[in-house]
Amino acid sequence: MLPLASTSAPATAAAPAQDSGASSSTASPVDCSVTLYGDSILYGGTNITGAGPGRLQEPPAVGLVRMRPLVAVTDRTEPGDYATRRLPVFMNDRITSRFVVIEHGLNDAGHDFDYETPLRTMVQRVKALQKTAIVTGLSHVREGVDQRDAYDAIASRVAKEEGVAFANWGSVPFTRDSTDFADDVHPAQPYSTRLTEQLARTIDGLAPECR
Repeated sequence: MLPLASTSAPATAAAPAQDSGASSSTASPVDCSVTLYGDSILYGGTNITGAGPGRLQEPPAVGLVRMRPLVAVTDRTEPGDYATRRLPVFMNDRITSRFVVIEHGLNDAGHDFDYETPLRTMVQRVKALQKTAIVTGLSHVREGVDQRDAYDAIASRVAKEEGVAFANWGSVPFTRDSTDFADDVHPAQPYSTRLTEQLARTIDGLAPECR
């Protein structure tokens, strides 16, 4: 399972925003801003449980901008994060982006933490801010997270009940070998890229103008 995060507040790493240039009196810039919240999967962590912290050459925050150049990403992911820990920080964060991606669940499942309550509360705050929430669901693992499927079902159900987008990472193809996994839990680059592509397609469905 993924290690728990430290109790220190997470650093915020932002990908360079796309400058729309001079304003126009006849048209407004397209808002394709995205804030990412999640654990080491969305961070792009690799070998967290082995040789120490590492990061993929193209983590999801970077890959999403490559795939959709109009997207501007604020990356607030942190290895080891889980929904209950993130909730109090999340509820006080200043969130200005149009889209808010919430990717938690594997650490919650691995440690049998409450997942539904904090996830639903985060989604409801995004809605109250009149932003667009996207719940990713859980990526697959090779082994070590027995409740992965049950917690993924929670993510899907909360998204449906709250009327927000579900990126359905569980539907993304994968193989249980070293091509797709850096260890028992963390995706290697090919699988991570496919997960990011699924997120990009979800944004496409919500905002075709950002494609």
